Amino acid sequence: MGSALFLALLLLGVDRCAALIHRPSETSTQIVIYTTERCPYCKKLRRDLAAGAIPCKEYDVEKTLQGQLGFWALRARGIPVSVIGPKIVYGTRIEEIQKALPDFGHLCRPAE
Repeated sequence: MGSALFLALLLLGVDRCAALIHRPSETSTQIVIYTTERCPYCKKLRRDLAAGAIPCKEYDVEKTLQGQLGFWALRARGIPVSVIGPKIVYGTRIEEIQKALPDFGHLCRPAE
């Protein structure tokens, strides 16, 4: 019983810590993407952001602890996940990404 309570408290602590680090605040101005190396949708997102010279931080959800914690904290179920300021875009909804970027001085045009 004691070890189950300890484990539950530990998981709660990890969850809260991950949420604090990875969930965007209302005043956030960062652009962060959660991806994997082999995902074709992630590759396209990377190309589109690079074509627009849009600076972003990228976390690989398969290879890095930060990526795994962020994926968990954002309650993601698939990749890619884009965090643009306070907005979270799940999947490859390029229209939503294009709408969110101008607020931060960027335009996203799909790569040719």
